[in-house]
Amino acid sequence: MKVTLIAVLAGATLGITSFASADMIDQEQNSATAYMAAFAQGDLAQSFQQANSNISGAGIFLQPNIGSTDNVEIQLWDALPNAGGTMLASASAMGTQGQWVDVFWSPVTVVPDTTYYLVFTGNTTLGIAGDISNPYPRGMVFANPGYQPFPDFDYTFHTYYAVPAPGSLALLGLGGLAMRRRR
Repeated sequence: MKVTLIAVLAGATLGITSFASADMIDQEQNSATAYMAAFAQGDLAQSFQQANSNISGAGIFLQPNIGSTDNVEIQLWDALPNAGGTMLASASAMGTQGQWVDVFWSPVTVVPDTTYYLVFTGNTTLGIAGDISNPYPRGMVFANPGYQPFPDFDYTFHTYYAVPAPGSLALLGLGGLAMRRRR
């Protein structure tokens, strides 16, 4: 008696589900007790250290009663622009005084607990809120031509990281495996 195995792949599919992601806050400094800087000052940046291994966006709180609504650009750098830094990501959005303006980009891989920089540009009538009592110990403000450091100051800012959304991944669905016996 001879036994032959026949694999029937009728209806075999390769079903791969793409993963969406959700942006969650990683770093955050919410205190807005001072008018920290006007965009007209130039060379505005905040250093920070991300806890997660990616960064997908950032936001700043615009000083109330300064300007109205206009474009704000936030850039991610691995060092300050005047210190040989490389821009890793950039995005812009319309921001309104007295509100948060958030921007998002495709997630960028970063090394956790390493210093990175958010660089802010925008309409010269807008300003950024912050705090002068060092509420964020993992970074500091830079402002004015040449990115002058202000070690005890922090802008009101937050960063985002991308979290994969729950999903399923079907690797291979076989239509069936049949065994037929020959006599």
